[in-house]
Amino acid sequence: MLFPLAMIIYDFSAYLTTDLIQPGIINIINELQADVTLAPASVSLYMAGGLALQWLLGPLSDRIGRRPVLLAGALIFALSCLGMLFVSSIEQYFVARFIQGTSVCFISTVGYVSIQEAFGETDSIRIMAVLTSIVLLAPVIGPVAGAALMTFIHWKLLFAIIGALGLVAWGLLMLKMPETVISQGRGFKPGEVLSDFIAAFRHPVVLTGSLAVAFGNLPIITWVALSPVILIEHGGMSPGTYAWTQVPVFSGIIIASAIVANFIKDPTSPRFIWCTVPIQLAGLLTLLVGNLLSPHIWLWSVLGTSLYALGIGLLYPVLFRFTLFSHNLPKGTVSATLNILALSAFALSIEATRWLYFHGGGRMAFHCAALVAGFAVIILVSRLLKLRQQYQGLASQPANNV
Repeated sequence: MLFPLAMIIYDFSAYLTTDLIQPGIINIINELQADVTLAPASVSLYMAGGLALQWLLGPLSDRIGRRPVLLAGALIFALSCLGMLFVSSIEQYFVARFIQGTSVCFISTVGYVSIQEAFGETDSIRIMAVLTSIVLLAPVIGPVAGAALMTFIHWKLLFAIIGALGLVAWGLLMLKMPETVISQGRGFKPGEVLSDFIAAFRHPVVLTGSLAVAFGNLPIITWVALSPVILIEHGGMSPGTYAWTQVPVFSGIIIASAIVANFIKDPTSPRFIWCTVPIQLAGLLTLLVGNLLSPHIWLWSVLGTSLYALGIGLLYPVLFRFTLFSHNLPKGTVSATLNILALSAFALSIEATRWLYFHGGGRMAFHCAALVAGFAVIILVSRLLKLRQQYQGLASQPANNV
């Protein structure tokens, strides 16, 4: 179990590069003499970094193995965090954030796939739920700790601490990560890789599941990106108070992950999956109704986002497993496809909701976008369940005919 522990430290550190720093992002932007409207770009560039290497890492790990690829990623992440000590301009800061974002490629496309390959369906969902519940302590404690630490520690030193954690994760991976892929001697041929990606993008289960993951996470991702502007810059909230507003949001996901890991006998059951939808809708409707009735009270935004986080947290591990294993395509390539679609949606949605907030109607327009994403999730989950049932039926036919 030291391999999952290493993944927890690596993933936890990657989360901290956003969550520990977000309470001070306005101060960082001001120190680097940049426009405050660029604050959300710190998150969107991180997401763009997470998108940049997906095309390479998934197919590469399918061919040469998961272990060497993940080890390289952990080292790159640690060095990019330590490199923040030498940043002196907003351009350098954004470049470092982009490189740090590539950790998403390595963690989700290589690390999580390795865990999925090492365990059966129910066990892997529960292990991923445990991993998620621990890793998401970063968004809970990160903003609070970041706001407190930045009162007497410079933000560059915080990145250095995160870099040291990254080195610990790299060392544990070096010692304990197993190899879950047996090399078949296939070279990295561009034509073959392109063919694999085309097959993955065209596969109905992969496409539907990836879009469900993307739309399901949009309300959380956009909240993380814009909440400092909404609550600190325009709401007049102190960084410390802002940090506490993030605790219930990510606590919702942690509670959901703990429920899946410990109390749900069959998380793949359609009955359980549909039970998560009312919770998600309750959160999204709270956002809108609360802000219509009391537009100057930030509590409704936090409460609604927290309820939604609980609902989508129950659903996410199941969506990931279904998307990855309801077919016979190469898992690294499929995981890369999922992340390309999801991270593209994240980066675009952050920029779109930033425009909506500043130019298209403020907080209400921002929350309306979350409601649209929520309805999209319902449609996509319904289709994914039907497709999974169809492909399971097709897979069992040869055995029945023998």
